[in-house]
Amino acid sequence: MKKTFILFGLLAFIVMSGCKKKDADSNTLDDKDMINEIFTAGMAWNAKVKAIKSTVPINIQVDNTVPGTAGGTIHVLGSVTGSMNVDDETNAILSGTMLLGLTETINDYTFVSNGKTYTMNGAPYISLTGTFTLLPGGATFGTASSMQIGGGVQVSGPDYDKTINIQLTININASGNGGDVNGTIGGVAVNYSF
Repeated sequence: MKKTFILFGLLAFIVMSGCKKKDADSNTLDDKDMINEIFTAGMAWNAKVKAIKSTVPINIQVDNTVPGTAGGTIHVLGSVTGSMNVDDETNAILSGTMLLGLTETINDYTFVSNGKTYTMNGAPYISLTGTFTLLPGGATFGTASSMQIGGGVQVSGPDYDKTINIQLTININASGNGGDVNGTIGGVAVNYSF
């Protein structure tokens, strides 16, 4: 099970490394940094999951608060549900399905981008939803595996004050390696493979 959650962390790194800046000025907010903060807070629930055995239902209630680097919080509320089949002897994942349904309420959350500190608030909130079908071994996904990030944030900082609407869909290749991201960040189209 922990292998699966490590995979989500790697997925976050790969997806966020492909986000493009919408402003050419390297002294302003980098969308990648903002999205990384949102995604990382949403995935912090998995650090509290204990090992599972056999076929078990997954019903994890998420109520987690992530602090900003210099203040503020992202409060993550929702659930992760589904079921996993695990080999009792080796703890290897045989198969599974996880459904993610989280809402992030962001209050004066601070983060650093390009050496400058920014403050983010929900406008009104961000939602993270997804369906992940795990194949034997837990490192490959079924074709229905995807995640959606949507909502709005108000970001302010040095010479910066914008409301940014986010609508992203992340589709994961069945191999567990790569996929594609499409949607918009602040009205700017995002469409790339990772």
